[in-house]
Amino acid sequence: MLLAILTLQSLINSMTYLFKLLIEKFLIRKKLIINMKSDFFYYFFIAFIFLRFFLSGAFLAVHTLITFSFPLIYIIYNKHYHIFKFDINDTVQSILLNSLFGFFACIVLLFGSAYFGNFNWVNIFEVSTNLMILMLLISFNYELLIRYFFQGFFEKRFGALIGIIIPSLIGGLILLPDLLSAGSFFIAGLFFGYIFSKTNDIYGIAIGGFMIRVAISVLA
Repeated sequence: MLLAILTLQSLINSMTYLFKLLIEKFLIRKKLIINMKSDFFYYFFIAFIFLRFFLSGAFLAVHTLITFSFPLIYIIYNKHYHIFKFDINDTVQSILLNSLFGFFACIVLLFGSAYFGNFNWVNIFEVSTNLMILMLLISFNYELLIRYFFQGFFEKRFGALIGIIIPSLIGGLILLPDLLSAGSFFIAGLFFGYIFSKTNDIYGIAIGGFMIRVAISVLA
């Protein structure tokens, strides 16, 4: 697990450097970026995210790419590179707590589905390595968007409670019309949001979200 995290961090550092060159050399110097620290910008981006329900095909694919790439751009724009640091205390604590929560969430999802008769245990062995890597990357970018970008904003404006609930709700709604994913990640988001507010660590939350995605992916 530690090797996977270090590999992912190396990949992120490389992508961060490329984004930094793009933004600092072209976008910022040409003044093409609007004020990303204004309240209007955050609300505008929320509206932009929910535009996905009116798109399809290639337009939806481009919209998704922009949505989940944006947190990296925002981090580089504000030079908040601390979000990627591996803190021996906070990160380990976050990984342990979120992994434990993810494990119990998986148990509930899998046995709950088996109870209602819509789960095939064979599917567990059909999850490919490529799919798992993809889900890990999705989890990391998803949590950057929900925790770092939205939770950071709402906590500053409305306090810890609203700062955790609203981003979790946004994170659930953008997964519609998949009700299972939307409900699961809204509930999990409340826990993840609380842990993030205490540790400011993104790695443990990404791992917890990854575990839940794997469980959901094998439900028939």
